Amino acid sequence: MDTFVDVGTQVTTIATELSASAGLWAGNFLVLIILTFALFFFAMRHHGGSGLVSLNLSLYGGYALYSVFPYKDAIIAAGATPFIQAFLSVIIFIAATVLPFVVTLRLTSQSYGSLSVIQNFLLSLLAATFLMALAYHVFNISNIYTFSDPLNELFKPEGYFFYWFIGPLIGIYFLAR
Repeated sequence: MDTFVDVGTQVTTIATELSASAGLWAGNFLVLIILTFALFFFAMRHHGGSGLVSLNLSLYGGYALYSVFPYKDAIIAAGATPFIQAFLSVIIFIAATVLPFVVTLRLTSQSYGSLSVIQNFLLSLLAATFLMALAYHVFNISNIYTFSDPLNELFKPEGYFFYWFIGPLIGIYFLAR
């Protein structure tokens, strides 16, 4: 009888430790998880796979337009606080992404309608990591929001930006055939 009690105690201890570490893990990556699921639900509601492929591709076009927009610095500098400056830079990026999204949606609407749920989720995760990298390196969101240490380790180093930047393109190449 003592053996069953010991086993039950060990199982309870392991379950408690696993749930605590899962909660800690989810808390550390909550921003990335929420962003991934928001993009995933967008993909499932808008044109299936073609909406998500178009969104991933339009992020690159939006970043290019954002980078060369001649009044970007003046508009961002008009913000009095770091929060308003980050908000303005995100708004400019969203506005710059709309036109490439509409164009790529027209081009891809016939080709990628049959992506599976797993493929849509993986492309959503890659788009979320791309946006997180932009948040760290372009929009300076980390100046106004304190990200968790694991997210800082993944996204803050300058050397990783290229890999997060190219991730969605590689994902589209392998997943959207």
